[in-house]
Amino acid sequence: MIKIKVAVISDIHGNCVALKEVLKDAEKKNVNEYVFLGDLVNDLPFGNETLEIVRKYSNKILKGNKEQYLIEYEQNNYDWKNVQFRNVKFMYNELTEENKDFIRKLPHKLEIEYGGVKILFVHGSPKSVEEQLHRQKTDLLDKYTKNLEDDALVFGHTHEKMWYDYMNNKLILNAGCCGVSPHYNGKAEYTILDIENNKIKNIEQNLIHYDTNIVKQKIIDSGILKEDKVLMNLTFCAITGKGEIRYKFLREAKQIMKERNKKLSKIDEKGIYSYFKLYDDDIWLGLAEKYKEYFVF
Repeated sequence: MIKIKVAVISDIHGNCVALKEVLKDAEKKNVNEYVFLGDLVNDLPFGNETLEIVRKYSNKILKGNKEQYLIEYEQNNYDWKNVQFRNVKFMYNELTEENKDFIRKLPHKLEIEYGGVKILFVHGSPKSVEEQLHRQKTDLLDKYTKNLEDDALVFGHTHEKMWYDYMNNKLILNAGCCGVSPHYNGKAEYTILDIENNKIKNIEQNLIHYDTNIVKQKIIDSGILKEDKVLMNLTFCAITGKGEIRYKFLREAKQIMKERNKKLSKIDEKGIYSYFKLYDDDIWLGLAEKYKEYFVF
């Protein structure tokens, strides 16, 4: 009889504080396999510490869109002057050469068989790290499951509350957001798949508490606030029960930018500029002034 417990951890976003608590919980529950679904680093500036932990626990690791930003920054020699990009530039400069090389080699998807159960792991979707699979997007979920040779499609990226369902006799599972879930105050999401006798016997979706005061002090100590306080404040809002503030800020920035330019990406651009939601500095900083009562830095 084969019994395997697989912990699926997605969207850490550099929050090594949350990750450590998740891993403690997983160890108590006798997890014996770990899969990490990308967005390991950025938005919080603890990339090296986070990557060292992840690499210690598993070699089944995907890249997410946040890793893709770092790769594109390096490959295309972007001159990123917007304040909005300072987080990525800070992280790139902070990462060790070993960790940069590790990120460059990460795959965008993994097919793994555990005890007769075949699972396709992705960050966003089987198509790309950017595409989002939301529960209500049934047409898109049907598209990716109707001819799926695997038994399950497992992903993250959306920062929705973790969920799972079945379509076309396939399991579809959003493993949750470990590092910056906007739905809770100091809680991390992750999923355990309990596999036994050629089937997924149980799906356990967990909420684990961590100390946001530790995160706050680490942000201050990191030096990131000299570069960009805006994203750090928005991220801290997200992890301390004020996720709605981050959502409103970005929604308003998007609306202003579209009214101004009729689009969010640069004209006739390739790479990150073809899809990244880019906001002018006056919009970014103006909204920071508007929402400053919610900011702690």
